[in-house]
Amino acid sequence: MRNMASITVEDGEPGPVDEKEVAAALGAALRTLRKTHGLTLRQLAERCGLSQPFLSQIENGKAMPSLTALHHVARALGTTAHELLQPQAEAEVSLVRRREGSAYQLAEGATVRFLTSRSARRLEPNEVEYEPGVRIENTGHAGEEAIYILEGRLTVEIEGFGRTELERGDAYLYPAAIPHVLSTDESRACRFLIITSPPSF
Repeated sequence: MRNMASITVEDGEPGPVDEKEVAAALGAALRTLRKTHGLTLRQLAERCGLSQPFLSQIENGKAMPSLTALHHVARALGTTAHELLQPQAEAEVSLVRRREGSAYQLAEGATVRFLTSRSARRLEPNEVEYEPGVRIENTGHAGEEAIYILEGRLTVEIEGFGRTELERGDAYLYPAAIPHVLSTDESRACRFLIITSPPSF
C-alpha cells in the first residue's frame, strides 16, 4: 500500500499535493492526542503494533503512514484516521460541495474523498474511486458498512458470504467486522459511496 497524500478537489479534478504540509499537520495532531491520553511513544507503539522510531518520524512530519497503519494508530487513541487527518471543532452540521473536499490515496489506483468536514458522530460517508484492477483487503473493523455504486462495477468478497458483483444503483450492507475484499476487474473502473457506522476512516 502506497503512502497517502492529501488532495484538494476543485472543479472535480485533484489539485497539487503538498505532502510536507500534510505530514506536518498529521504529526502535530498525533502528538497532541497522544499527550492528551498521557501516553509515551513506547506505550503507543505497543498499543498499535508499530515501531517507536516510525511513530516518532510520523510525529515529526518525516513520514506518512499507510492508511492501514493510520487506522491502527487512530484506534489505539480512540479516534479515527479522518479525525487525525482533519481535526475539526465539534459541529452540528457539515456541508461539502461537489467541488470541495479532501481526498487521500488508499492504495495505488484507489482514492477516498471525505464527504464530511469532520468525522461524523454516528456514521461517515465517503466517495471512493477504484481504477481497473484494484484489490484492497480489509481485516475488519467495528460496526456496519454500506456500499452504493455510482459508476462501474465492484466485486465484494465477505468471509462466509462469498462474492457479490455490484453495478450502478446497487446497494450492499454488511457487518464491517467480518474480513472483506473490494476489487475491480481489469477492464472497468468504479466510483462508489461507502458509509460506515461508527466512523472508521
